[in-house]
Amino acid sequence: MNVNEIMTADVASCSSESNLEEIARLMWDRDCGAIPVVNHKGNPVGIVTDRDIAMAAMLNHKPLWEIGAEQVIQGQRLCTCEQEDSVAHCLTKMEQNGIRRMPIVDAKGHLAGIVSMGDAVAFAAKAGNSRQKQKAAKGVPVQELVDMLQHVSAHHAAKKQAVTRAS
Repeated sequence: MNVNEIMTADVASCSSESNLEEIARLMWDRDCGAIPVVNHKGNPVGIVTDRDIAMAAMLNHKPLWEIGAEQVIQGQRLCTCEQEDSVAHCLTKMEQNGIRRMPIVDAKGHLAGIVSMGDAVAFAAKAGNSRQKQKAAKGVPVQELVDMLQHVSAHHAAKKQAVTRAS
């Protein structure tokens, strides 16, 4: 199964000139927790999460309209997948990079959608549906998905302990 079969295609985006108040409003209006930041060509250059907004406001002691997206994404290492990548590949990249949302790009590098942990859970739930069981089984084993979700959702201290034990 490919990423384009589980991604949210109707994804809101913003520019690096957008301020955090505008981005928070987009999140509210679109009922989502992350907004990809795109350049003038529509290529993703970063992502702003609801947590990023809260932390930027606290750390900068400024109102949201005075903080730009460029401040939040500065130094950010963006990780993306292509529409034709497998769901398993996407989930592996999410786990390896410790991210909960993966921007999806088309062949030209333009933002095409986003895959969230919620999308991954919905994908796994399809495995329980007998009609979809065979299709989902070709994608990602449910235990592999659970392991990824646990890793990505772990608190920072738990992640550090897991890395220390693995070393």
